[in-house]
Amino acid sequence: MINNIKSTKIRAQFDMNFIDNTIKPDGGVLFLRKKDNKNYKKVLLITEAKRQGTNDIRKKEGKIKQATGNAIERLGKNLTGIKAMLNHEKITPFVCFGWGCDFASSEKSVLAKLNVLNEFYYLNKTYIFKADDNSDHNYFSPVSMYFRENKWEVNEMFEIMKEIAETSLRYYIF
Repeated sequence: MINNIKSTKIRAQFDMNFIDNTIKPDGGVLFLRKKDNKNYKKVLLITEAKRQGTNDIRKKEGKIKQATGNAIERLGKNLTGIKAMLNHEKITPFVCFGWGCDFASSEKSVLAKLNVLNEFYYLNKTYIFKADDNSDHNYFSPVSMYFRENKWEVNEMFEIMKEIAETSLRYYIF
């Protein structure tokens, strides 16, 4: 990620004390590569899947309620790095699918955390392009974050991921 940022020559300062740390999104990363250029590597799609909450199960077992938000904290860390890595691009092809009792409409605190992570843009909406720019590098970077109580089906996630990847591919090709 740091090498990707360095290659843009936009940013000069880097704390290299944690250079060995990695981000491994749950759903993986899809890259666009060129056969004749080993250095050409563009992100088409980054995906995360987060299950958040066990308080529904704990209640059935007669246990006390736990704090909410651990998966969201990990998502926030990854998202910060991903946004930094893609700061120079006009797209941020990232999507997260989350499910669990902490995303029930009655659990506003977790949804509020997600809203802040998404720079106060809407949840459950696809965003690919950066928004509301007023200079070459001053964009907001809303991302696609889909959260609900019920588990996501593969075909539902696939359609959203396909739209993001295809749009990203068109961005780089045209």
